[in-house]
Amino acid sequence: MTTEEAAAEIAAVMKKAGLLWLSWNGGRPMPAWFATVDGSYVVLADRSGSAEQPLPGLADAGAAEVVVPAKPATNRLAGWRASVRRLEPGSEEWTTAAHVLRTERLNASGLDTQLDRWQAEADLLVLEPTGEITESAGSYDDRSRLEPPPGSTATTRGARPITFHKRTKRRPKLT
Repeated sequence: MTTEEAAAEIAAVMKKAGLLWLSWNGGRPMPAWFATVDGSYVVLADRSGSAEQPLPGLADAGAAEVVVPAKPATNRLAGWRASVRRLEPGSEEWTTAAHVLRTERLNASGLDTQLDRWQAEADLLVLEPTGEITESAGSYDDRSRLEPPPGSTATTRGARPITFHKRTKRRPKLT
């Protein structure tokens, strides 16, 4: 498959995607929302631990594996490799990408200061297809994608109450 054919196949699959799963440097895959800007795929990666999309280390990775799930997110449509390029804040390309991402962001807060916040606290990254498709219709690998959940400090409150989902009183008979 030529690079042009691979780019066309990736573009067709990306039109059906709502989000991506990205993995880089051998790490576990992480979900990321994206926007298509002039044929490029742009993601927002948090740089300073703020409330934006946490993708730690992606800006410095240089390359990433992309898995495109189907809309119900129960199976994969395709997988491909991408080179990662950081957009320079304030450039014309950055401004265009930021405005498109701004319209794609569903739960944004502080819309009036959003672009300034992104410029100071986040990286806009372009995922450029390298032309290598790792998975596509009819050629999926059969390795298991199951992974243990990541570690967390979260705990439960304790044992469930004894009357959990039980009726406390019987209804009187209507005779």
